[in-house]
Amino acid sequence: MGQRLKRVLGQTTALLAVGLSCAAAAEGSVGLRAPAGYVPGLPVLLRVELLRPDGRIDRAVWDSEAAIAVTQPGVTLSTNRVHLRNGMGSTLVTFTGGADIDATITVAGVATSHHFAALDPQDATSVGGDLPGNATTWSGVISVTNDVVVPVGHVLTILPGTWVLMRGVASGTAGTQLRVNGEIQSLGSLEAPVVITCASAGMRWGQIRHTDAQPSSYNHTIITLAGRCPGEGHTGQGPAIRTFGSRIAFNQCSLTDHASPAGTPGKIMQASTSSITMTNCLLSRARMGPEIDNTALQFIDSYIIDMRGPDDADGIYLHSQSAGQEIQLAGCVVAGGDDDGIDTLGSNITVQDCIVRGWKFPGDDSKGISVLGGECRVWNCLLADNTIGLSGKGGNGENVRVRIDHSTIVGNSYGVAVTNKTGSTPIIDYRITNSIIVAPDAVFTQYDPADIHISYSLVGEEWPGPGILEGDPGFVDAAQSDFHLKPFSPCIDAGDPASPMDADGSQADLGCFTFVPPPPVLGGPPGFTGGKFTFDLTAYTNRNYVLETSSNGVDWAFWQRVFQVNETMPVSDPESAAAGNGQRLYRAHLSP
Repeated sequence: MGQRLKRVLGQTTALLAVGLSCAAAAEGSVGLRAPAGYVPGLPVLLRVELLRPDGRIDRAVWDSEAAIAVTQPGVTLSTNRVHLRNGMGSTLVTFTGGADIDATITVAGVATSHHFAALDPQDATSVGGDLPGNATTWSGVISVTNDVVVPVGHVLTILPGTWVLMRGVASGTAGTQLRVNGEIQSLGSLEAPVVITCASAGMRWGQIRHTDAQPSSYNHTIITLAGRCPGEGHTGQGPAIRTFGSRIAFNQCSLTDHASPAGTPGKIMQASTSSITMTNCLLSRARMGPEIDNTALQFIDSYIIDMRGPDDADGIYLHSQSAGQEIQLAGCVVAGGDDDGIDTLGSNITVQDCIVRGWKFPGDDSKGISVLGGECRVWNCLLADNTIGLSGKGGNGENVRVRIDHSTIVGNSYGVAVTNKTGSTPIIDYRITNSIIVAPDAVFTQYDPADIHISYSLVGEEWPGPGILEGDPGFVDAAQSDFHLKPFSPCIDAGDPASPMDADGSQADLGCFTFVPPPPVLGGPPGFTGGKFTFDLTAYTNRNYVLETSSNGVDWAFWQRVFQVNETMPVSDPESAAAGNGQRLYRAHLSP
């Protein structure tokens, strides 16, 4: 028997189809977005991204740190660390004591390098006042000595690698402004972004102000150290971007460092009756992210990090919009601040595939998402490490709608809440499906509990409704902020039977992360049974698996689909006898 098995194994090999593992994910890379040059004495923004092998930002890495080092001797750095949240982080660095500089940024043993060419501000072109004619092009170093006006019908083009140095002030609200009534096309690139910053270290400039302007776009543009302009909105701080009746697109931009840790003097944006698109952008270290009113917003694959201050230090503040205006946040991370991550005021919004974390100011009722009036739809989101995951409120007789599906909410105090802060009597209508809610008080209301409708979800307390589960959701490692489901979690295949099935054809799972089974294993004691080669398939149960064959390990053909009833099941190849003494390889993978 031993000789026969040896001969069989020599001609037939069982292989394994393996999905991306944690080790494989660690083989990603570090991405750096930084200017091609720098002005000695002025801080330069370094935006660091932890990338997966497919080039996307690795949001699964909850917290990490990047180290910055320079090659040239005698060069000092104002800081040599960057803290990353969910694969993204940034810092302003001032280099002292060198000309051209080569820097290395390292995260968890993976490094990237960058060359900074020293720029001479003495070569700057000075500008100010109304731009003449119909078109202006900026390149090199531009020194803005007083307010610049882009007139109606005028197009200002800013070429890749341009540094725009705005005259700053040490205090007050009289920082230099760029006033746009025409159009701006900021044409930065990944290799040579445009930089708009303050001309003097320790000072700040004013703002970019679009008023009934033509459609403008900012591509690969870094905008830092603004906010010395009149304060507006709920924070009373100066917005770096102010827009009225205008359409603006920001792509691959960084708008950062418009306020001190105390929350003054600036916030990211104040927008009225406008249309704003932000894609792959970073907003960080300001009093507040965008505050918008009667404005359409598409906030896609972008990050909001570290909004600090004593009041209304929100990640983003969304007032009501006009008919036909849509507000959507998709694929975003909103991480760390002193008030609410996403705050609404009568708006109708959709939040999809987002991570909202770290909104937990001590002694405050900070919330991941705060809903005041309107309707909030939360799909496939993770709300974690917030004092309250999501809270709704409204005025007397107001119907406020909150829809949550396929989301995971882990709160420090409440998971979802309805609080009476003003003595009003609204109806807060929650509809929650296919979700996980875990907190010391998972569901809290000061109104009618019958208005909170939960079904096919795991709730950390007893709650009426079909398909309700209690107890431990079976996270991989909640202490390390890994809220994926581990094998045999009660949340697997526990979703609403009427919901669309998961990608592998199984019943929907609960929470924001679809369970991915461990890789299948082909093995066991192989042999011939009835003239067929037979071995074992060991795999997670209640799933379909595809088995394939090959004679050379390159060209694979479908062999059969197996529904795994038991953890280990025998499988046999009816065509193995026809293979003769030739090599026959096998592999298995989860069915799509």
